[in-house]
Amino acid sequence: MIVRYEVFDEDYIPEEILFRDEQIRRIAFNLKPAEYGSRPVSMLCLGPPATGKTTVMRYILGKAGENLKGIYINCQVHQTKQQIFFKIFESLYGYIPPPGISFQKLYSSILKKGVEGKEIFFVVLDDLNLLSEKLVNEVIYLLLKGHEEIGGFKAGIAGVSTDTNLSGLLNSKTLSVFHPDEILFPVYDFEEMLEILDRRAREGLVGGRVNREALEMIAEKAFEYLDLRFGIHLLKMAVLNAEKKGKDTVGADDVEEVAESSRDVFFRKMLSSLSRDEVDVLIHIYTSRSRFTGDLYREMGRKMGYTKFFEILRKLENLRFIDTAVKYEKGLKRYVLRRFRADEILDAVEKYLK
Repeated sequence: MIVRYEVFDEDYIPEEILFRDEQIRRIAFNLKPAEYGSRPVSMLCLGPPATGKTTVMRYILGKAGENLKGIYINCQVHQTKQQIFFKIFESLYGYIPPPGISFQKLYSSILKKGVEGKEIFFVVLDDLNLLSEKLVNEVIYLLLKGHEEIGGFKAGIAGVSTDTNLSGLLNSKTLSVFHPDEILFPVYDFEEMLEILDRRAREGLVGGRVNREALEMIAEKAFEYLDLRFGIHLLKMAVLNAEKKGKDTVGADDVEEVAESSRDVFFRKMLSSLSRDEVDVLIHIYTSRSRFTGDLYREMGRKMGYTKFFEILRKLENLRFIDTAVKYEKGLKRYVLRRFRADEILDAVEKYLK
């Protein structure tokens, strides 16, 4: 059995993206004006984690036309204005700007490059919701108002977010220039996950296969967590386990033997994006008997401001640790729903904090 391990990596872009035809068509239609020298339609690609947003955007960037300069920014990594525009500069010039450069000079250099090359910029801001509200507005405004700084500059933006209410964070100044087409990416259902995993297994294995029972077990685990990335990681570990034994077929026993360690990796990665305050709120949610957000806030002894507490709740919901809903009980109250078993989360936190 020959294994193409890159097929099981998160950043692998398959030749065909399954179950995202409508989203790809919408994005391509929004970029069409660039073929005629006009600004593309900006957009927001919204949906829970692991619904294909990043894969689709990278797929689109790989097929961008000659007039369009695609620039991908990972906002998990680049979280300040300077870092974001440094990355844009590096994408355009092929080298990092000199240290100590003023922001105005950096910004002007980016705009000039677009005008000189007669290119239209298409900037993808992935995980845009991880930036502060102020920074989201500032970055979008600077990119879309660049033509006022240097005539002839043209750009479009695609914001990728797990926060489906991201547009609510935009101020009136930003909304005056940013009129995004909102494209929704729904959670994959079980049959879709099963087919995607089956296709990934067939692409990744040469002279070997994953039997149906094993594949269904992996899909069931992925669907339990509503996270296709977990399924792909579990598939990779099961393949490794079978290869170590010299087997040509990945079976249910291989999945069972790596399921726990794969789950630990999955939770560790989710936890790595949280600050200590955010971890503390997560622990409290999974240890408290209370479910209403007001009660949870009071129980924490007001260790943080009300606004910060609710920003953390929103982040935990975006990362799919929890869900929130509204219930009428002597007035409307918001309450928290745990998405995982308490023992799973608390065990993962204990291992992560060691």
